[in-house]
Amino acid sequence: MLSTILRTIATRALLRPGDRVLVAVSGGPDSMALLHVLWEARARLGVTLEVVGVDHGLRPEAARELDLVRTRAEALELRFVRLDVDVARERRAGVSLQDAARRARLGALADLAAACGARRVALGHQADDQAETVLFRILRGTGLRGLAGIPYERAPFVRPLLDVRRTEILRYLHRRSIPFVEDPSNADLRYARARIRHRILPLLAEENPRVSEALVALSAAAAASSGGEDSPVAAAPALSRRAANSVGRLREKGGTAAVDVSGRRRVVVSYGQVRVEPREVAPAPLRGALLIDRPGAYPWSGGTVEVAEVEAGGDGQFDADSLTWPLVVRPRRSGDRMRPRGGRGSRKLSDLMIDAKIARGARAALPVVTSAIDEVLFVPGLRPAEIGRPTPRTSRRLRVRFSMA
Repeated sequence: MLSTILRTIATRALLRPGDRVLVAVSGGPDSMALLHVLWEARARLGVTLEVVGVDHGLRPEAARELDLVRTRAEALELRFVRLDVDVARERRAGVSLQDAARRARLGALADLAAACGARRVALGHQADDQAETVLFRILRGTGLRGLAGIPYERAPFVRPLLDVRRTEILRYLHRRSIPFVEDPSNADLRYARARIRHRILPLLAEENPRVSEALVALSAAAAASSGGEDSPVAAAPALSRRAANSVGRLREKGGTAAVDVSGRRRVVVSYGQVRVEPREVAPAPLRGALLIDRPGAYPWSGGTVEVAEVEAGGDGQFDADSLTWPLVVRPRRSGDRMRPRGGRGSRKLSDLMIDAKIARGARAALPVVTSAIDEVLFVPGLRPAEIGRPTPRTSRRLRVRFSMA
């Protein structure tokens, strides 16, 4: 779990060395896990932590819960600040009690961050919260931007746990004997979110056991399609005119024909082998990103990323059902890491490319295929990632290949 959170922080640029970070902790499992993970990684991240507990004045038990938070903060030798907020002041016609409490809490945290010079406030929302939020908005009615769900970052707030499931968090807490409390409102069926968590999602899971993953993937696709702040598309500059014209010609010819972009011959690149024909000019990298929501041929920088579903036992590299969709094809970023299949741990893509003897001039043009939560799955010329490795129970295998014209 720690490696997943560190990867989220790095790829989303949530924290940077020297940051003063307020960690909002209620005493619940998510925020207690967030506190301890950031504390474990504080030296590696180069950040300074302070703990903040918010009392909404709605439950008498809240004071005792914040005493637990204070005790844990002191045990970790971190400063603790208690905030009391006036929820009634935020309560207006048409605003629910929970929404009023959320607004009061976020407002007080933002004010405190500004007053004490903290650049970031870390919140404990996780992947199941994301799924519940997307479903909540679907039921209430929403547009594409609403489907994007909870953002990873909206200054000063960051959410490092958004790629982690609730089951992983509970396992982390139990293994480390970290105490936590449960907010009874999470089980109170008077609240819509509680009904979604305890009634609606379990019913949907009878039809699709991976419904939560599907909702999280929908969120990622909506963020990318709407150009939201979490979108890999939004984070990258637009396609160059030349690349866009090349992509257009590829589409006109069915996505498989060769396209003469710079006078070079056809180049085929697949994992385990890289063959780059001699040429005078190295291919320029594409500065965009594209989504893959189903098998097919997808244009990429004058070439094609081919994603095909193959029969069980075929030569597919991935278990299609174990991946978080949609897949994303994007350029390589500084600091990208992957655990190659059969490897003992994750390594920088730059180091893996050097070991694979991929020519320096060819590296920039190679696409990086990731899951919806930015897990690197495939880079031409390298072994596929350990993530998504097929098992004897795999029913749908996925093969990813890349060819350049």
